[in-house]
Amino acid sequence: MAVFKSRRLLVYAGLAVLFMVIAGSLLAAKFHGPTPSSDARTETMTATRVVTTNSISEESPSSSIAKQVASMSLEEKVGQMMMIGFEGKSINISLKNMIANDHIGNVILFGPNIDSDQQVAALDASLQQLAVADKQPAQLMIATDQEGGKIRRLADIGPQYSEPVIGSMGIVSGAAYLHQSALEAARQLKQLGVNTDLAPVADVLSGDKSIMIDRSFGNDPRLVSELTGTAVKSFNQEKLISCVKHFPGLGSVVTDPEEELPTIASDKSTIDRQDLPPFTEAIKDEAPMVMVTHVSVPALDPSMTPASLSRPIITDLLRNQLGFQGVIITDDLEMGAISIAPGEAAVSAIAAGADMVMFAHTPQKQQQAYDAIVAAVKSGRISEEIINASVMRILQMKQSFGLDQL
Repeated sequence: MAVFKSRRLLVYAGLAVLFMVIAGSLLAAKFHGPTPSSDARTETMTATRVVTTNSISEESPSSSIAKQVASMSLEEKVGQMMMIGFEGKSINISLKNMIANDHIGNVILFGPNIDSDQQVAALDASLQQLAVADKQPAQLMIATDQEGGKIRRLADIGPQYSEPVIGSMGIVSGAAYLHQSALEAARQLKQLGVNTDLAPVADVLSGDKSIMIDRSFGNDPRLVSELTGTAVKSFNQEKLISCVKHFPGLGSVVTDPEEELPTIASDKSTIDRQDLPPFTEAIKDEAPMVMVTHVSVPALDPSMTPASLSRPIITDLLRNQLGFQGVIITDDLEMGAISIAPGEAAVSAIAAGADMVMFAHTPQKQQQAYDAIVAAVKSGRISEEIINASVMRILQMKQSFGLDQL
């Protein structure tokens, strides 16, 4: 990743100096200080030009997006509601066909898809050309997990420090470091054609055996909330889509959803106090997207249904009680925690309130999921109004972050 090394060295060399200046400003404002003057507010709005999904959802849908949705076929709409992965460092025939035939609107990149800066940039440009050829209503969302620390698909893009190290800096210094790192990471990702970061991690640690022990900012809900909000606002500033995860929280979990379904045994008051504050903060700070994970939470859904398939957790809690009006995406529905067939998992997630479902690896499962969603709408199991509402949210988000122009 030589193309960014000299600039990264300059950025991090200057961080020590920046900490004192920025930390003082943050301590005074805590990111929630007095409303800026009208001149400052106008200047900030001009500089960032970010209109978030939360604010859009409170207004009448734009006529252009409403017309787009009305003109789309059911198959085109369902394509916007799926995020898929693929094998290899170039576009394979399966991915090409799914974009061309099923109108898939969102792609995720993992380590095996990545070789160099130049290769990623060329791959992403080629992916967007497929969207142009398919006459999609917006650019592809091209996502990766660039959390920082342990989970960093592109090795030379920050944050270079792990979440636990950032958390150990404390609210003020940690937020100062994270703000600068997130800004720089967003710029570098966008230069490579990656327009979505599946981060930040909002899980609050509980216990020393948590699977998130090397990916969480820490065990203090207030600290994790402040740092999560800082990351969201920094990504928003650079118009990079962020995705807060893993709702409703994996901080106390010791079983990896990659392998099997974990259970959170906490009562509701503990969840409200320990796990939910970072997500509440992210929503307040206008997070565009939230990822729901695969975990059973009896205190929130006595049926023991995985959160990613649970209407009480997705719609009743996240959408209605917490008031999140952005895009809700599932974690990868190919994980071991999901024991039902791919098609049924996809339909169940959307029926529960998810806007987008992820199938990160297997073409056959991706196709089964797509076909099952289309069939569920045609059979009446899922109303097309639900599909329309999700596609509106997705296209609103893409427009807000500059992905509406192919």
